[in-house]
Amino acid sequence: MLRATAVAVALVVGLAAAVIHSPVAAVVGPALGGAVYLVATRKYRRRRRLLKAPFPERWSEILERRVAFYRGLGPEGRRRFEDDVRIFLAEQRIFADRGATLDDETRLLIAASAAMLCHALPEFEWPTLRDIVVYPRAFDESYRIATGANIAGMVHAQGPILFSQRELRLGFSRADGHNVGLHELAHVIDFADGRADGVPGDLEWVATAPWVELMARRLAARRRRSGGALRAYAGTNEAELFAVAVEAFFEKPTELRRREPDLYAHLVEYFRQDPAER
Repeated sequence: MLRATAVAVALVVGLAAAVIHSPVAAVVGPALGGAVYLVATRKYRRRRRLLKAPFPERWSEILERRVAFYRGLGPEGRRRFEDDVRIFLAEQRIFADRGATLDDETRLLIAASAAMLCHALPEFEWPTLRDIVVYPRAFDESYRIATGANIAGMVHAQGPILFSQRELRLGFSRADGHNVGLHELAHVIDFADGRADGVPGDLEWVATAPWVELMARRLAARRRRSGGALRAYAGTNEAELFAVAVEAFFEKPTELRRREPDLYAHLVEYFRQDPAER
C-alpha cells in the first residue's frame, strides 16, 4: 500500500505514462492519461486525509491483544502497520452473510492479514474489485452453513473473498501454521496475473521461472512424504502449496527456514521480510 508521497507520485506518473504510451493513446491521447492521473491523485489525497487522524485507540487495543505480528513491531513499524490497516478498511468492501456479525475485531483481523503480507512492500496495492464476505463459521461447496462443512475460506479467479469468522479468529489465536486470513489473501496475490499457479502474480517475468521450478519441486516432495513444515493440504496443487507456505512463513518461520530453506528464501525475497530473524 502507498504510504509516502514519493511512492504516490511514482504511481501517478507510471499510470499516466502507461496509458499515454499504449496503443489506446493513439485514439484517446492525453485525455485518458489525464483521467488516470486525476483518479490516482484523488486516491492519494483521500489516503492522506485518512491518515491525518489519530489511529483509533480501540483498534490499537484489539491489534495488541490479537495480532502477534503487531506486538513485535517497534513504533515506526506499528505506524506503517496501522496506516495499512486503515487504508485497507477504507477501500475494501467487507460484508457479513449467513448471520455473521461484522464487528471491529473481525474487520481488523482481515485487515491485519493484509497488512502483514504487504508490510515491507510499500508499493503494493490490494485489488478493490473483490468483495470480502464473512460467514459465521465453515461452509460447504454450496456455500451452506451445514453439519460437516469444512471450508474455512475461499477465493475464486473472479469473485468475492470468503472467510469463516470462527476460523479467522482461531487463526490468530495460535501460531500453528493455519491462518485463513493469510491463506486466502495469499491466493489473491497468486491470482494477480489471472493464474492460480503458486507464483506471485506481480513478479517480473524474468523472476517467474525459478518460482515455477520451485513450486513444482516442492509439490512433488510434499506428495511423496508426510510431515515437514507444511501441512498436508499443501500437496493439493501449486496454488495451495504457496498459500500454506505463506501461513508457515509468518507463523512458523524458524521451522520453515530449517526444513524448507529454498522455499523460505524465495518468500523472504518476495515479501522483503525475514520473520525467523525477527
